[in-house]
Amino acid sequence: MNLLKLILKAHRFAGLGLMTCLAAFAQPSNPLDVKAERLRIATERNQYEATFAQAERDCYRRFAVSDCLREARQVRRAGLDDLRRQEIVLNDLERKTSGAQALKRIQQNIASESPASSTQR
Repeated sequence: MNLLKLILKAHRFAGLGLMTCLAAFAQPSNPLDVKAERLRIATERNQYEATFAQAERDCYRRFAVSDCLREARQVRRAGLDDLRRQEIVLNDLERKTSGAQALKRIQQNIASESPASSTQR
């Protein structure tokens, strides 16, 4: 179980770094980057689930099954919560990006309509 905790800590620090970078650069970005991040998060989620499944199997070989399962679930939950926070940051970034793009389109439409409406008067 100590290995699980070390893995969790490493992922948590990586997640914090990602959230800091994404928050700092919350400007329109390449959609491929967001897709790559979503793929990375999905891959890590699958890794947590596989690690939990293995830990669960190992727990059933021990005498104190309940405590072992509780610890394995706690490690999995902490890792999945961290990934969920990263997803929320990505969702926020996408929302801000699409909002900025929509605002830019509206401003361009207004700018293109202004000369036409002033010549009609």
